[in-house]
Amino acid sequence: MKTEHRLAAALKEMLAKVPLESISVTALSDRCEVSRKTFYYHFHDIYDLLTLVFLNEKVDGVQSAKTPTEVLTKIFEYYKKNDKFIDATINSAGRDLFHEFVYNVCYQSFMRIVNLNPESKKISLNEKKSIVRFYTAGYAHAIVFYLTNAKNKNLEMLKLSLSFLDPDFLHLAIVDLVNGKTK
Repeated sequence: MKTEHRLAAALKEMLAKVPLESISVTALSDRCEVSRKTFYYHFHDIYDLLTLVFLNEKVDGVQSAKTPTEVLTKIFEYYKKNDKFIDATINSAGRDLFHEFVYNVCYQSFMRIVNLNPESKKISLNEKKSIVRFYTAGYAHAIVFYLTNAKNKNLEMLKLSLSFLDPDFLHLAIVDLVNGKTK
């Protein structure tokens, strides 16, 4: 395994036990049996390494999700599998990296869902992107807000926090746009 990936795996393991601000470059380097110089050869700081962690994270099954609710379920399953790591990240100065990760997962998933809709052939790529960006921003923020603030986290309560949205909101947005064009 490459040095940078060993450091990323070690950071993720350490975050499951201690807050990010308590992890030093020295402790991380010692754990991976590399020098501090080696760490700084690859990364500017621990937040730079945390960025690599999130760039390599995958949400199992999200690529086959056909609805936003399925995307939400897969993200929550990812959270439950990595809760200590995610909670430590959320409670650190690196919280924006988790938000960006959730945003990217939602954006890619929503874009795929939109492209599966036959009605989407009637709108431009920029219109699709506008719809997806709009809904992704709110959806990702609501997920991170819930995971940051809920005391007893469970999937049903997370779904309830997004219940103001029609489950078919992406399809409805496309149809509204298509109908608006034909008027």
